[in-house]
Amino acid sequence: MAKTKLKDTLTLFESRLASLAAIMAKGREELFPGCDDMSPIMRCRLAEDMLPFPYQIIYTCNQPHQFLAWLKGEGVSDGPENIDNMRYADLQTYVDECITSLKQARVSASEDLMDREKGINIPPDISFTLIGPEYVDEWLMPNFYFHFVTAYNIFRSRGLSIGKADYMAHLLPRIYG
Repeated sequence: MAKTKLKDTLTLFESRLASLAAIMAKGREELFPGCDDMSPIMRCRLAEDMLPFPYQIIYTCNQPHQFLAWLKGEGVSDGPENIDNMRYADLQTYVDECITSLKQARVSASEDLMDREKGINIPPDISFTLIGPEYVDEWLMPNFYFHFVTAYNIFRSRGLSIGKADYMAHLLPRIYG
């Protein structure tokens, strides 16, 4: 198995977040044309025991944020404290800012950073350690895609006309090159 590369991880996060940003823009235009009240989508969840839409967007972005913080040796929060009070436009801005942070990190990224360990703590009392590529492949990416797909599915459940081409828009340049 090929070793996960730092710049490939940055590119992957960037391109998928760009797809999410495009889906969110389409959702605003198609589901709520000319309306600033996005509260119907903001309350949506796929199942009663799942977090609502805003958390899916924030937690999608949390994975790249955690990756960047780990590379810098910094701690990271779980996102904004006021998620329940965020507006749809705030979520769009949050995604855009995450993409910008990833682009900025590309400038100073060093592959050596991928060889470090990352401790994972899950309350109340679970903890384990992963090495760089494991941290990316086994922790960050599954969580990233889980929340991205959940947000995608919330949009679909509300009637947004999106499909696999929207979700996998990162491949379109290869097809239409």
